[in-house]
Amino acid sequence: MKTYRREKSILGRTFGICKSRVGKVGRFSMLELSECSSKLMKPDPMVVVTKLLARRKFKDTGKQFNMIAVSWIQLMIHDWVDHLEDTNQIELIAPREVANQCPLKSFKFYKTNEVATGFDKIKTGTRNTRTPWWDGSVIYGSNVKTLNKVRTLNDGKLKISPDGLLLHDQDGIAVSGDVRNSWIGVSTLQALFIKEHNAVCDALKKEYPSLDDEELYRYARLVTSAVNATIHTIDWTVELLKTDMLLAGMRGNWYGLLGKKFKDTFGHVGGAILGGLVGQKKSNNHGVPYSLTEEFVSVYRLHSLLPDNLHLRDILVTPRPNKSLPLIEEVPMPNLIGRKGEEALAKFGFERQMVSMGHQASGALELWNYPTWFGDLITQDMGGQDRPDHVDLAALEVYRDREKKIARYNEFRRALLLIPISKWEDLTEDKEAIQTLKEVYGDDVEELDLLVGLMAEKKIKGFAISETAFVIFLVMATRRLEADRFFTIYFNEETYNKKGLEWVDSTESLKDVLDRHYHYPNNGNEMDELYKCFLSVGFTSKFSQFSSIFVFLSECYLL
Repeated sequence: MKTYRREKSILGRTFGICKSRVGKVGRFSMLELSECSSKLMKPDPMVVVTKLLARRKFKDTGKQFNMIAVSWIQLMIHDWVDHLEDTNQIELIAPREVANQCPLKSFKFYKTNEVATGFDKIKTGTRNTRTPWWDGSVIYGSNVKTLNKVRTLNDGKLKISPDGLLLHDQDGIAVSGDVRNSWIGVSTLQALFIKEHNAVCDALKKEYPSLDDEELYRYARLVTSAVNATIHTIDWTVELLKTDMLLAGMRGNWYGLLGKKFKDTFGHVGGAILGGLVGQKKSNNHGVPYSLTEEFVSVYRLHSLLPDNLHLRDILVTPRPNKSLPLIEEVPMPNLIGRKGEEALAKFGFERQMVSMGHQASGALELWNYPTWFGDLITQDMGGQDRPDHVDLAALEVYRDREKKIARYNEFRRALLLIPISKWEDLTEDKEAIQTLKEVYGDDVEELDLLVGLMAEKKIKGFAISETAFVIFLVMATRRLEADRFFTIYFNEETYNKKGLEWVDSTESLKDVLDRHYHYPNNGNEMDELYKCFLSVGFTSKFSQFSSIFVFLSECYLL
């Protein structure tokens, strides 16, 4: 299984396991960025955040992206990557010019742990405390201790509460593969995919009664991980980059230009272009041991997608015609994090939480839209326990990029062979933004931090992210599939078994998973079918904002 695999590179080094090194994207490894250490505090991260990132008024993405989509990408990040920390703390202190506007006047945090690489050009690197493969470690865990904690050791299944949510240990911490810095959007999806795993176990047990607990677990894990990969590739990403070209491109990544019908009928034919990356006869790491990269981590700093409050909906009353479900309350996001959030979710329930997130648009990735409640954040350790030191997350993210010698915005674009900016007007047409950028960085566009540049950059029509971030997204979306033997050479009936492969092939979206597991209110009236219809029918994707329930009644009656 992927949890234990220790694949060897030609150098004989292990890669792709927990605490393997975080990589660098191609040309970035050749950049001379040693001078970054002298610029760690220039300009001060808390000044950058206060003047350019901190939310003034919530800006959303309209109907393109909802809170399920936000929770999804957080689920994936918790599956893929986190950095091992040092034992030494450092402190950031707010400069006098912005101190009155900072929720924290100072805060302490742990440095990122640096390790020697053994190479001349890149002398030090960092370690990943999660497994970078699409192996479902957010559900199963990245180490043996967690893996054993989440399993029932009966029929291959994972532990889950009778109410369809995560179980909790004696400390109130969720029993799941990853619990660090989580909130109820993530834990709701973790619970959904535990149900998916267990449903796969039931189907396999029925089809192959002789399979034992370990065999059922391993098959179900492969299937569930592949379902996650499918959804991310041809459902979530398509909503993030909402253009016809990207729809064709992402489906091409999975099915090839010959398409799903052809692949389902004749199998993988031709190379990656005709048959897709999935099911190739050989995995391809292009001569570089697989890992996720520092640049990938930096462009996935997407916290501006989060709102200030969760809009909790009432799913037990009849909505008025052409109206969405009634709003019960606006729950502050800080109340939905960690153990406090798990207590709240137990009151909301799975269905209400999912429907509420589906109705609510996500935040936009723009300047002045980074949630201010992140300015005084309680974080958790790897065991889910609250840490004593609060942090300003936005300032910490700016600092982390500099600490890890991530190229600043212009150099980042050059390394990707994109045109750099020569003046602030090249970045944005917003006059206030241009003036503020000059206040913070002066006239030196080379000093612009990557995170700020990504938020300020003019978006391509249909894209929720910047062009700069998109290039990294695209490279890693392909690499995660083609470098993984479980999506290439071993993506077959021998590895997944016939029933398991059929399960993966019949799943293309989050809607397909919800259709298998959603339990609508059972009030004994006509609203039962209406709500079932509401969550199961009529949406292009579960990652775009839900509309009025009555818009889809005609489709419901066609079931």
